[in-house]
Amino acid sequence: MNDSISAEQQPAAPNNIYGGLVSAQGLDLDQLESVQIEVQAWTTDAGTNVKFVEARGLPLVDVILRFSAGTTQDTAQPGLAALTLYMLDEGSQRYTAAQQAEYLERLGAIMGKQIRLEHAALSLRSVSTKAILDPALALFTDLVAHPAFPQPALDRIKRQLLQHDAARERLPTLRARSEVFRHLFKGHPYGNPLGSTAQGIETVTPDNLRAFHQRAYSASNLEMVLVGDLSLTDAQVIVQRISQALPQGWSAIDLPAVPSAATATVNVEQAGASSAVVLALPMNVPANDPEYLAMVLASEVLGVGLESRLMMELRQRRGLTYGIYSRASAMRAGGLFTIEWEIEPAHVQGTQALVEALLRDFIDQGPTQAELQLARKRLAGQLLRGVAQNKSLADLLTVISHQHQPADHLNTYIERIGRLTPADIRAVMQRRLKLDDKVLVSVGPRAEQQPLPATDQ
Repeated sequence: MNDSISAEQQPAAPNNIYGGLVSAQGLDLDQLESVQIEVQAWTTDAGTNVKFVEARGLPLVDVILRFSAGTTQDTAQPGLAALTLYMLDEGSQRYTAAQQAEYLERLGAIMGKQIRLEHAALSLRSVSTKAILDPALALFTDLVAHPAFPQPALDRIKRQLLQHDAARERLPTLRARSEVFRHLFKGHPYGNPLGSTAQGIETVTPDNLRAFHQRAYSASNLEMVLVGDLSLTDAQVIVQRISQALPQGWSAIDLPAVPSAATATVNVEQAGASSAVVLALPMNVPANDPEYLAMVLASEVLGVGLESRLMMELRQRRGLTYGIYSRASAMRAGGLFTIEWEIEPAHVQGTQALVEALLRDFIDQGPTQAELQLARKRLAGQLLRGVAQNKSLADLLTVISHQHQPADHLNTYIERIGRLTPADIRAVMQRRLKLDDKVLVSVGPRAEQQPLPATDQ
């Protein structure tokens, strides 16, 4: 995300960035368009936090229920949280799984599920016509609030989850990410990135599912987002119906602080044509901390896009990899800054040293003004695309609600990233990123290490 575009470019010449287009002359391409989204927010009597945006452009409604019911809430039986979520559409006290699927299809409604370390989420997309939306919401609410948890379905879902976990461990990139979490968060609920173990899955019973559901899927443990062709009154009625149907009176416990981890280099030997490599640093910056935006911008400059520093050095100049990417990830109890890439096995150690040197130089020197401006444009464009569609806007609202962002987060985001300077980015990186705490993980076949090829520039 880091094409060099000079703020001094003028539109007079026909061979410049405007291509001679007269109607474009005089435009300031460095001016970032702002976002104005009217978000209605409230908390129900049952404790559900709600965000709603009225969007009348299309006759659609998107509803997302995000419970603090992720895999970090089931450490006594690793797998319980995932199995609970996956069993919700396996029949309720009113409908069988086949009936649920048939009715959703007949209504043209789409349901989705997702589980992560910190949350479990369910989504519904439906046409806003009352004759369709009302029964779709009734079915969705019944599915979430009154699951039956039949034993035969549980046996099947257990087998599928075990197969899913085994498949993840066979993929080098996912295995490398898992090893990073296992080391950096050892002894912490984050330290089991799969969220389940074979032993934990085996011990789960329908009674365990019912007990976990009664707690974790309560209205007070829920953040709800609605976007679409609804009035505020319509949205309030929907929220109240869903909130009242759920169990009441339980909220997830706060996670403990992440313990310090020693630096480490982990090599996992695994057959394959290439190796997956991850360099990770602890980054304890909450997403609602003002310094988090500086870390996001740093990541954009360093390793997002074809013209990022890492991509230019490893792909464009050396032809070592198809892609190398950096990411700043904030979580409730901690976070991490990661760089990951795939490489020929003979160049694992060489690229690890090169990437570490590039990262050290970036932390010491910070971004250039041109790099930072392009990163801003990319992030602004990403936000504008995100709020342009109901589903992606609903996803955005769900994330910022989970992150405890301020109410004006979307509307001030572009302005806030626009205020950050190269010196700001450098100062935050130097405070927050310590290379002495790095963890290097590689997953791939054993190979004799070779020196890196010379650059072609």
